[in-house]
Amino acid sequence: MSDMGESCPICAKHRGLGPLVGPVIFAGELVVVSHRPLTEGAPIPGYLFVETRRHAPTLADLTGAEAAAVGGAAARAAYALRSELEPEFVFSAITGRSVPHFHQHVFARPAGTPATIPWYDVGSWEDGPRVNDSSLAALCARLATHFEQPWPG
Repeated sequence: MSDMGESCPICAKHRGLGPLVGPVIFAGELVVVSHRPLTEGAPIPGYLFVETRRHAPTLADLTGAEAAAVGGAAARAAYALRSELEPEFVFSAITGRSVPHFHQHVFARPAGTPATIPWYDVGSWEDGPRVNDSSLAALCARLATHFEQPWPG
């Protein structure tokens, strides 16, 4: 691992360390899919991260195999969220510059979210759905089953 990987909070997360550790939904050879921990932002259900195992700063730094694994994991994550939460929409974005380790956000916009709530900030809906430790664990167990099944269609 490079020196950057040693100090990277996402690399630490993959070792089970630090504040970013959340429930793991899928852990493959090239990518990890996890739910945002309850300690980060609003405790909303269905906010996932797809991250490369290897410390690669941006999308342009991924190998072909990593890019394919990321795309497949993001699509499966979106399908799982749609199946389990029946949201209004599932968004996906590669944003942010605060952590130089590739990570893609895949998150559900709950049905009934007011139009005034920005697409990227579903947690700002004060009356929106919330999760606690036990309901998050149950949701993540259900989401994980979608990574074990053959691709639908």
